[in-house]
Parts: sequence; structure tokens; C-alpha cells
Amino acid sequence: MKKYIAVIDKDFGVIFPDFDGCVSVGKDLNDAINMAQEALEFHVKGMREDGEELPEPTALKQIYKKYHDNVFKYQPIYIK
Repeated sequence: MKKYIAVIDKDFGVIFPDFDGCVSVGKDLNDAINMAQEALEFHVKGMREDGEELPEPTALKQIYKKYHDNVFKYQPIYIK
């Protein structure tokens, strides 16, 4: 199981630094986390169907250096 970091901003928008184009949004923090899980699962499913390999997860410390403005929460999302 791999752990990827979702970066959630103050408006509950979500990005995944390890996956270009994988974005989501929620109406509150819990919804943003749920939507992030769904978005990442969908994105990964498409990558696997296309025969692409998943990237190695970036460490939280590196993500924090790049995404420190307007961040509300760094949320780990797990993928099998």
C-alpha cells in the first residue's frame, strides 16, 4: 500500500503533487478528504488501465517546501 499526500487549501480544493491533473474539491474538510480519496482512486485506475506505473510517493517534507502557502491540511491518502 502506498501513501500519497493530498494538499487541501482553505477553500477545500485538493491537489496531489504526485499526480498531474488529479484534483478535487469538497464543501468542507471531511467532504474534501472523501472526494480526494475518490479522485485518486479514479486517477490510479485509469493509469493502471493504460499500463502506467504509479510514481513513488513524495515525502511530506518535500511537499511542504513546495506547497506551504494557503494550505489548510496535508492529508495522507492510501492506495492499494
